[in-house]
Amino acid sequence: MGSIPTIIISCSIIFLVINIAVITSEKAELKQNQTSFINPRINCYPEIESPYSNYSKESCLARNCLYDDEADSSVIQCYLSPNYGYILQNSTEQTNNTFKLQLKRNQAIDNMFPEPMENVILEIQYYTNDIIRFKLYDADKKRYEVPIPLTPSPGKIDSPQYEFNYSSDSTRDNILSFFIKRRDGESVLFDTSLGGLVLNNQFLQIITRLQSSHIYGFGENNHDTLKHNVNEKPSWGIFARDQGTNWDINANHYGHHPFYIVMEQTLNDMPSGRMHGVLLLNSNSMDYSFDSTPSLTIRTIGGILDFFIFLGPNPEQVIQQYTWLIGRSFFPPYWSLGFQLSRWDYSNLTHMQMTNKRNRDAGVPVDVQYADIDYMDAEKVFTIDSINYQGIKEYFQELNSEGIKTIIILDPGMIDDQEYYEPTIDGIKEDVFIKWDNGSLVRGTVWPGPVFFPDFFTKKAQVWWERWITNFRAVNLTFDGLWIDMNEPALFETNDPVPWNWLETGNNYTLKCPENKWEDPPYRTKAIYRWDRKINRTSRLSDRTLCMSAHQGEINSKTGEAIYRHYDVHSLYGWSQTKPTLDIIQKITNKRSLVLPRSTFVGSGQWAGHWLGDNEATWHEMKRSIIGMIEFNWFGIPYNGADICGFDKTPTEEMCIRWMQVGAFYPFSRNVSFYHHIN
Repeated sequence: MGSIPTIIISCSIIFLVINIAVITSEKAELKQNQTSFINPRINCYPEIESPYSNYSKESCLARNCLYDDEADSSVIQCYLSPNYGYILQNSTEQTNNTFKLQLKRNQAIDNMFPEPMENVILEIQYYTNDIIRFKLYDADKKRYEVPIPLTPSPGKIDSPQYEFNYSSDSTRDNILSFFIKRRDGESVLFDTSLGGLVLNNQFLQIITRLQSSHIYGFGENNHDTLKHNVNEKPSWGIFARDQGTNWDINANHYGHHPFYIVMEQTLNDMPSGRMHGVLLLNSNSMDYSFDSTPSLTIRTIGGILDFFIFLGPNPEQVIQQYTWLIGRSFFPPYWSLGFQLSRWDYSNLTHMQMTNKRNRDAGVPVDVQYADIDYMDAEKVFTIDSINYQGIKEYFQELNSEGIKTIIILDPGMIDDQEYYEPTIDGIKEDVFIKWDNGSLVRGTVWPGPVFFPDFFTKKAQVWWERWITNFRAVNLTFDGLWIDMNEPALFETNDPVPWNWLETGNNYTLKCPENKWEDPPYRTKAIYRWDRKINRTSRLSDRTLCMSAHQGEINSKTGEAIYRHYDVHSLYGWSQTKPTLDIIQKITNKRSLVLPRSTFVGSGQWAGHWLGDNEATWHEMKRSIIGMIEFNWFGIPYNGADICGFDKTPTEEMCIRWMQVGAFYPFSRNVSFYHHIN
């Protein structure tokens, strides 16, 4: 029971001629699915809300965009030329279930950002009868693609429920657009006729009309409503960062899930009873914004545009199709469905024991006891505070004998103590830490002070991680599951003068990232510039985390360099740590177990659950937790829940009672403040 089943579909690939309705005349069928109004302006300067955006007429024109001197606040002033885009070339290529179009950028319009992709492939793949995939990528240069496993197409597509159509607009320099619709009706699921397709090395933008304004999903964000209000024209960032749900509003958080679902309507705006889902498989920093058209704009700063559309038709089938592709959710151990007790900073073992006993004496059915970072010696991983937590090993064994399981927290950062701290000494010797171009180790600051971070994309880091977890459990402390925190990865005050905890650690070192195109790309996305005003400077991608120019992954034998940049795989750090950690704990316990990561990505649910991160004791956060719980169910991580009664601040008794009632219905039900209220 320790292994996780993987869905693999293999069968003979049968040549299939794809019947693609090619529209070469003036929009024809496409016009039947569009309203007749003029396409709205496409924003050329979305970061204008930042006081550090340097927005002006000159900066707008420098992007080769159009500027309206007479525009009022209700109108986009700096906008993209409607003729910006790509033109279909003469040749097409068709193999099996795949159809490729060769495109060339309209060179009559200057590029918006440096390094435009001049020649592009639009690749359409009939993936299953209910899933269609399309990709846009550079025809001249291989680019980074997200390295996660997906269930392959079964090959034989005998009854596709969709149609792919494309056309060229003679009124706009023959700019190409395409749309995907249901075969049995008029529902258009993806439609790029609004224009705005921009493909540069570090800026990729695509815009689609929405079939209806009833759109849900995307994350990880602190959404205040389950349904997005497209009429308010909101925008959100996606990029893994150590930012709690109580961090202001309109924020991005720990995970990266560019997946949304749409509730479809009939032509007279009535619910049709159908839904479809869309995944953009891209791990770079990105943002998404809505317009009342209704339309959706997605911008990312790396990789390729790799979309999957899931045709449902109902919500359950959409999610089934999605998790079939990315991996079915893991089967949690029975004990993890019970009530769990935790607290940041119990301070000592006596306090932990008293809290646990007080709850159980009051009739609370405690099934799992956690140990947070304060059980460690000076917050160093794989250590125990021998003064405040002396006897925790025996206490955990006692809890096990009484039927209570135990989970401990582990952070990825290893303290830079190369004289006495064995995990770091071994890690350097075995070459497991993330490096700079010149081979030196990237050094940041977290809880214990200066630290190094393992590169879980490498086999040697996974082997090192397994040995230390195995030995720690065998010698120091037994546990039944693992809670892996700070794996966005999180650092303290990167690019700032000193870390907030320097008096505690006695070290004022912080990581300072260099200036280059990875650290400071031409467009920073809403996930980054959203914080300019709050920190009173120009935010950088590396703030609160590692430098984007660091290398990761195995060594390419041809180039002699690691195969990834942190710039591309940053949001995959937690994902890369999760499966190895689950494999380890299930191997050493020989049972189903639980891994609880803070940072997740597409597909993380096949190995782990998720808690919704650092919240606070407010009614508003309780409401948000319900939204987050539902969204993560859509993301394929149904085993999730919020910190009941709040991680930060002290709840009122009434609110904590109500939150306990709500939390009883969380799949992952854990209280972090309950001990305050049991007398």
